[in-house]
Amino acid sequence: MLNVKPQGAVDVVQLSGPLNHECAEELVETIQSGLAEGQPMVVLDMSDVPLMDSAGLEALLDIHDAVLLKGGAVKLAALNQLCVDVIRVTGIASRLESYTDVKLAVGSFVQ
Repeated sequence: MLNVKPQGAVDVVQLSGPLNHECAEELVETIQSGLAEGQPMVVLDMSDVPLMDSAGLEALLDIHDAVLLKGGAVKLAALNQLCVDVIRVTGIASRLESYTDVKLAVGSFVQ
């Protein structure tokens, strides 16, 4: 369900399937593991995520807070329109940057 690919100093985490209670814990653990290894720059590739539930949204906020404490950032990439609407309506969009594709999200760390 998760695939981590380092791109320079950024970890790109590719998710596959809904971001729900079934995978939210795995996502948080994966990010925590990366933080333990000193990796505070994360892009979540959401191109294969059809939808998110409240557990998925909570995981995104937990990840955001944990990475921020380490001096880093989490950025979302390639959200579909439903996921864009969900994060906008819930107010999470104001806390997480999102980009149309992974390349732009990764590149945003050097700006």
